[in-house]
Amino acid sequence: MESGVTDGSEDGVKSGESESVVEVTPPAVVPHPSADAALAAIGMDRVRAHERELTAYALDALGEVAGLQVLGPLDVERRGGAISFTLEGIHPHDVAEIADREGVCIRAGHHCAQPLMRRLGVPATARASFHVYNQREDVDRLIVALEQARGVFGL
Repeated sequence: MESGVTDGSEDGVKSGESESVVEVTPPAVVPHPSADAALAAIGMDRVRAHERELTAYALDALGEVAGLQVLGPLDVERRGGAISFTLEGIHPHDVAEIADREGVCIRAGHHCAQPLMRRLGVPATARASFHVYNQREDVDRLIVALEQARGVFGL
């Protein structure tokens, strides 16, 4: 048995004994020199402009999916390229699994934010992230995958 973090709340974290310990805090992120150079070569203003344009496109497209609720601001000036959402009638892990079958990688879970999930009244969310390497076609593929998920669940 090992000791570790078993849950988070507004008051802190709860420790306990478990068979295995899962690291809930990501390690410090140190940019790889080549990634840093690539972003510098593109120019961070252009990176942000691309992210803003793609995020706006994604928010518009996601708004057309029946039963989908975007969590967070809809104003692209107040958010980055990560979009958390729920799809009514489908657990986010199922959404992610079906998206994966369609070749679309999204995250699902509580994203190390259990207090926020409790406050929002959701068990988890799905999250799509867009950056410099994504294009509109990636958003379009996400929408197809979400419609496929709705179809699998008869929605």
